[in-house]
Amino acid sequence: MADVNLHALGEEFQQLRQKSGKDLSEQDQERKQQVMNSIVEQLGLPGTPAADLLSTLGKPDEMVPLLQYDNDQQVSAQVMPGPVLDGQQAASTVRPPYYFVYYCRGKHDHYYFKIDSVKETVITSDWRH
Repeated sequence: MADVNLHALGEEFQQLRQKSGKDLSEQDQERKQQVMNSIVEQLGLPGTPAADLLSTLGKPDEMVPLLQYDNDQQVSAQVMPGPVLDGQQAASTVRPPYYFVYYCRGKHDHYYFKIDSVKETVITSDWRH
């Protein structure tokens, strides 16, 4: 039942998303946000496969390595190139998370999904306005 509802919500979101700003009434804007809220309740949970987001919501409006306002960003140390000394193992390459961003009311109001780049699953999601 939830899959059918999620599929229907995804189709409705895609239809609302294709309307341009001037063709999108205030009622459509509100409905788009309601639909997105319902989708995020199901797909915004940690561990949700990123592929599920893409199949339901379509291609993100932005896919970025960092959000300007993310307080949880960590900068990884750069490793100098060159030989490994004393038999030490080279530091493993850290693959930082990335973000799927879906606009709701322009760039100002949007949902974002923080994606684990190794597991390709949702770490967290939130609404930004």
